[in-house]
Amino acid sequence: MFPDDIDPLDSESAIVEGPVASRQAVNSDPTREPAAGPGLMLDSLEPGTRIVVATKHSAYRFAVIDGAQKRATVTGGKMFPESTEVRIEGATAGAGVIRPGWIIVGLRLELSIGLKRITTSSVQSVSLDREPSAAPAA
Repeated sequence: MFPDDIDPLDSESAIVEGPVASRQAVNSDPTREPAAGPGLMLDSLEPGTRIVVATKHSAYRFAVIDGAQKRATVTGGKMFPESTEVRIEGATAGAGVIRPGWIIVGLRLELSIGLKRITTSSVQSVSLDREPSAAPAA
């Protein structure tokens, strides 16, 4: 569910044209959560896991396809009015430094589709979208 105060079609996301640039990790231990804020790491998520990310200007709903490969579908913001497969590159503060595979509150989220890079505005919240469990069959 999208937060009430965020219009999912009002986005300040931007596409960065060009080839995928080389990246540096924020720190050398990818299993430790960075100090920027709460977050989650994709490779620990099962296929089908749904994630809701609210940014400063938009809201996005992700469905994990393959957490280890950072593949998901996304809907939300101006950039994704329809479900689109993306690679979630990770959390970034800019300047080419990225925390691979992370979605972290306080940092921007970087996604890619082929050679195009999309960087969102700062993540305000991230949560797992849980459906109520199905009622047992009688």
